[in-house]
Amino acid sequence: MKWIGIAVFAVLATACSSAPIESPLPGARTTLPAEPVENQKSSIDYVGLQRAMGMEIPVEKLGYKEKAFDTCQAGYGYSTTHNCHREYMVVINFRLQCRDSVGTVAEGVTDADLTNIANRPVRWNLKPNQGVTNTDNEGYGQIMTVATRSQRSERLKIGIGNEFLYMRAGEITRVVTPQPWCTQ
Repeated sequence: MKWIGIAVFAVLATACSSAPIESPLPGARTTLPAEPVENQKSSIDYVGLQRAMGMEIPVEKLGYKEKAFDTCQAGYGYSTTHNCHREYMVVINFRLQCRDSVGTVAEGVTDADLTNIANRPVRWNLKPNQGVTNTDNEGYGQIMTVATRSQRSERLKIGIGNEFLYMRAGEITRVVTPQPWCTQ
C-alpha cells in the first residue's frame, strides 16, 4: 500500500509539472500589474525640460553644455514613479562655415575667406541619438538631446548632403569646412 501511494504521488507530480502552460488571450485581463513599455520618448517635452533646467543658451554662445537630472523629478513627460534613473540634458551650439579652398591651406584663413553654411539641414549622430537640425542665416545651429550618460567625450557626427565630419562632442564650437560643404 505504501508503494502504491508513492507511485500515485509520483504520477500526479510529473503530470502537473509537464502540463502545458496556457498564455492569456490577447486583450484578456490579468491580475498582474502591467509595466509600461516605453521604447521611445516621444511624449517628452524637451523644450520645456531645457527651459526648466536653465539650459536655454543663446545659439551664439558656442560649445557643449550638459546637466544631469533625475527622471522622476524632472516632469515634462517623464514618469514620477516608474523607471527612475539619471539622465543628461545635452545642448551643443555650433557654427558652420566653409572656406573657398579644398585640402590643407598653408596660410591662415580670414573671415573674408569664409562663407556661412546658412539655412541648411544638418544631420547629426551622437550615439545612440540622432536627428536633424537647421542652421540659421549666419550658420549657427543647435543640437539638443537627452542621454543616459555624459556625451562630452563621445564622437559627434555632423553632415550635410554627402559630406560629414566627426568631432568630440565636448570640443565642437566653430567648424570651418572645405569648399564642397558650401555646394551641397
